[in-house]
Amino acid sequence: MKKNYFIDTKTNIIENPNLRDPQVEAYVEVYDHFINKNKTDQPAIVVLPTGSGKTGLISMLPFNISSGRVLIIAPQLTILDTLEEGLDSGNAHNFWIDTNIISDPKNLPVMVKYEGKNTIRELLEKANIVIANIQKLQSRNEMALLNQYDPDFFDMIIIDEAHHSEAKTWIENLQHFSNAKVVKLTATAYRTDKKPLVGELVYKYKLSQAMSNGYVKSLEKFNYLPEELYFTMDDNLEHAYSYDEIINMGLKDEDWIARSVVFSDECKLSVVKKSIEILNNKRNNTKVPHKIIAAATNISEAKKIAEMYNQEGMRAVAIYNELSQSEKETAFSDIENHRVDVVVNVSMMGEGYDHKYLSVAAIFRVFKSPLPYEQFIGRILRTIPEEEVGKPEDNIGSVVAHKLLFLDELWDYYKSQLQESNFIKILSEEDIDDSPADNSPGNGKIIPLDVGRVNELGEGNMEHSVYMETEYTIKAQKEKRERQVKIDNVAKALNITKEEASDIINERESDSNELKRPDVILKIRKKSTDSNIRQVIVPEILVEAKVDINGTELKDLAIFADRKYAWIPVRSKTNGAMLAIYFNTFLKNYIGRKREAWNNEDYERAANVLDEQAEYIKNFFER
Repeated sequence: MKKNYFIDTKTNIIENPNLRDPQVEAYVEVYDHFINKNKTDQPAIVVLPTGSGKTGLISMLPFNISSGRVLIIAPQLTILDTLEEGLDSGNAHNFWIDTNIISDPKNLPVMVKYEGKNTIRELLEKANIVIANIQKLQSRNEMALLNQYDPDFFDMIIIDEAHHSEAKTWIENLQHFSNAKVVKLTATAYRTDKKPLVGELVYKYKLSQAMSNGYVKSLEKFNYLPEELYFTMDDNLEHAYSYDEIINMGLKDEDWIARSVVFSDECKLSVVKKSIEILNNKRNNTKVPHKIIAAATNISEAKKIAEMYNQEGMRAVAIYNELSQSEKETAFSDIENHRVDVVVNVSMMGEGYDHKYLSVAAIFRVFKSPLPYEQFIGRILRTIPEEEVGKPEDNIGSVVAHKLLFLDELWDYYKSQLQESNFIKILSEEDIDDSPADNSPGNGKIIPLDVGRVNELGEGNMEHSVYMETEYTIKAQKEKRERQVKIDNVAKALNITKEEASDIINERESDSNELKRPDVILKIRKKSTDSNIRQVIVPEILVEAKVDINGTELKDLAIFADRKYAWIPVRSKTNGAMLAIYFNTFLKNYIGRKREAWNNEDYERAANVLDEQAEYIKNFFER
């Protein structure tokens, strides 16, 4: 392994137009955590929603931060395979080359996948990056890394899907490689047991921001409602009860009803047919090979659901951990090559599997907590590239389930995120001064079986809710044109060929000292502070206050009675603008100078106090 590879290699990260804002912003904050603040003994936590560029961020993080070998840990094989594909320097379409982080393939890092005894020591010692599945790292395994290598073998450890990271195996490895800088990436800052992750949260990007900026699909929900539905209990087929009768008579609770619906073949078939109808509508007038992903309770149910889809003319496959490796490879190959219309999975593709053409999520199981539900819905959030889109609906993900699975409460999370994203779009278009003048005078577990038989009568219908249709703008062509203009200008100014001009631009954009540019970092922090106000804090407060962004109710808020802020409702007529200007003014007063005079330390202080002040303002509204 080349010593100091990640420090010495020239990269183009900070001002790279091919990268997303959350990738660059998170990278800068991790750099600041370990390099500027020297908090090498404290894990850095980064929260990014599914689809916003986590694999790309992982590929960027070691550069200019790690002075040695990097270990990337995945909680399961599906996620590991996704990481391997994105970070494979032997593939022409790896993330570094595709985004021009590294322009010369000869400078790409050496990556090795650790497979226990099948990976020879010489390969690991030559590697810059080692990726591993957590199961291969268990201490009871003689070939585990912690049993083979000294504590300083890795300088950085990156944990993907870190809400799993407090399990015994993770802790053992982090304790052994105790000198390594640790980064935890996740879509939630809480573990599966709802306890907070250990470490310091250095960056968080919300799902509403990702939706507003077109990084993920929009979402819509379909609830199937049968015309009539009757339940029988304890194999007594002579007495059938409606849902209302069961609840009003106190015979069973909603959990029992949901489980009964899950295991009812009639109910499953209804959702199968409705999901196919939604899929076929998506496939009309587009070449996008949309697919269904279905969540099943267990292997037996998955096989049964797949067979139902097959009988309806769909090409369906059931995927679960107990399949052999060759069977899994065949299944995934069929999915990637569009030989499959429907993927039925059992707790295997809930997180980490990336296939952008999964556009319909059909639910055939009970979800009791948000995390597994969100992870499953996340499978349909990947956007279809603009060049492939045939119609706006191509980038709307559809969720379909039986009404009596009682999933509406879990869906409410997405509803609030989508409402916030609409506010974000409006705020982003408003001209709000970020430094106003001083106008003042001064694991979802399935419960053990207890189910009834369910019979449907009549023709059911679909309850449809659409919360937002995001406009997706892909910048690749624009950036290509802008780059060509740069090349033409340099070639003309220096009287050189366009190829030579291109080399000069590559060299300039690959400056290895880019993170030693405090002016550039300052620019990024200014942008992220503004985004935090417009895209996170103000939309959250508007949703919590239950007011419209263009309304005026907030003019009577107590904070505007303060002489320092009383001028804001006079100058700004809408709720959204009033709040945004309030927070900008509050920061100006707190820091003691206008935004253009702030330094990096000022932005750090502002970030800390801004979140505290936002929570304080929320207390003005009833919860």
